[in-house]
Amino acid sequence: MWQYQRSRVMLAAFLLLSFVTVYHLLPRTPESSDLFSSKDSSSISTVKRPKDPKLHLLLPTTSGDVNLCKTILSAKALGYPEPVILGWGGKFDTWYLIAGGSHVAKISRVLEYLESLGPEQDDELVLMMDAFDIWFQLPPETLIERYYSINERANERIQKHMGKAAEIEGIKQTIIFGAGKRCAPNQPQTVACYAVPNSPVSDDIYGGNTDTIMGRNRWTSHRQRYINSGYIIGPVKDMRVMFKKAWEKVQSWPHVDEYDNGSGESGFMHHGSDQAAFAKMLGEQEIQREVLRRRHASTWTTKLTQEPSILKIEGTEVGDILNPPFTHEPMEYVEGEIYEFGIGMDYSSDLGHQTMNSGWDATWLRYDDPEDVFLNKTRKGRNDFDCKYRGDFKIPADMRLYDERDFLPEGRRWEQVNLYTHICMGTIPVMAHYNGDKKERERQWPQFWVQQYGKWIVENTEQYGGGRIGASVWKKDEQAQFMGWDTLCPVEYSKELYRGDNLALVS
Repeated sequence: MWQYQRSRVMLAAFLLLSFVTVYHLLPRTPESSDLFSSKDSSSISTVKRPKDPKLHLLLPTTSGDVNLCKTILSAKALGYPEPVILGWGGKFDTWYLIAGGSHVAKISRVLEYLESLGPEQDDELVLMMDAFDIWFQLPPETLIERYYSINERANERIQKHMGKAAEIEGIKQTIIFGAGKRCAPNQPQTVACYAVPNSPVSDDIYGGNTDTIMGRNRWTSHRQRYINSGYIIGPVKDMRVMFKKAWEKVQSWPHVDEYDNGSGESGFMHHGSDQAAFAKMLGEQEIQREVLRRRHASTWTTKLTQEPSILKIEGTEVGDILNPPFTHEPMEYVEGEIYEFGIGMDYSSDLGHQTMNSGWDATWLRYDDPEDVFLNKTRKGRNDFDCKYRGDFKIPADMRLYDERDFLPEGRRWEQVNLYTHICMGTIPVMAHYNGDKKERERQWPQFWVQQYGKWIVENTEQYGGGRIGASVWKKDEQAQFMGWDTLCPVEYSKELYRGDNLALVS
């Protein structure tokens, strides 16, 4: 009898251990309970970080534009470091490449800058962003806090999914890209697309339409999970390694991908897309992670993880990412080759919101409005395909790390100005990224308090936060040159920059 009971106990223990082991080895699934975003008003990251980390703000551009001035003006108003312009005056006129080849040059110019920084600067943060499409609406304190918070939550998910492989192989997230809804410009049968993990965002964010083609177009109801290179943030050391690898890919990219679908659209690295290179690097990273996860797992449990998962690309089930059932670009894991770059996504738009395929997901809101007025604003111009507001009507804790009255006009609080809000996530992004309909940059500029207050900032910049307003133009092997506001933003831009509209501050 005693032996029978002992056998039952041992069997139960074995089954429990097996369950725990298999649980940690199961394929990727959405973890909505793990989702952290700025809407969690009481959440502040507990991860250790350098004291007062320095931030480098990089703006790759060859020339000026009124929209560059909007970016610089918003950075100055919120207290960001002086922007560094890369590639100024460069000539790019290759007819078959995007913007003549300037997008590819973003990789080489940023790499040159990173390689100019010494090892003592390895832990400093670098934010590289599109120069013409992005506005800051929250200060660097919130950006940095969210950078660490996003990585903290991501590393918890990595540890949970990969088990002991994460620690043994030193796998963690340190670099964050903007997230988009479509894998582009890469084709869906390539490593850059089918190997991308599911989003941890709630799988009902667009109701029953989530991750289907049902929506304003075939991508608008998808959760964000694909690379958008409009902004990238990470430490100098890791960014240097990643950009070096990206530049190597640019130089070795075939004329047309071997696994092009026959359209020829992949020619010349998708006609000179920096995003194409980063997307492929992410896909390769994810395949390597799966190889390593299985390597450090026992044989019998690994077999259980090879069943088709719910991971899909363009509605097609991927199944085992190491061998999808459809015609696909394979990837051979090469021992000793570097595929891990610590790349992750800004899934919840805590750092920024891309308007491509997502223009209806965000709007400008006042947080001192009565709830019914607030909700009516979230519904304006939207239809049944669009998401419902998921926030808590509150300013999150990471926007209370400082006294906003120090820089908001007339000593106002956050509740008293328009804030660009992601309706579906309930988050207030640090940046608005107008990479969709470019005309929205003109339509929405009056909604932003910086527009109404901008002329005063320019005219009083020495008193307002001190220093100067403009940007440093950096070129390899040359002394950086400061370019002032009047040079970057000539008087003919004033009509657009200072419209006199007061929509952002109406009480």
